[in-house]
Amino acid sequence: MQVKQYVTPPNLYINYQPPNLPQFTPREALRAGTLWKAFYDPYVSPYKQRE
Repeated sequence: MQVKQYVTPPNLYINYQPPNLPQFTPREALRAGTLWKAFYDPYVSPYKQRE
């Protein structure tokens, strides 16, 4: 049986932006694609060979 994997973005589980969320530095935010650490979700390709 093949295993299926589903990825959902973290913003689905946070209804509003709470005050004082931890933030990335501007340079880190450009790399992560978001300013707030709670909304960061790194992409891992399901086709990449596992080590």
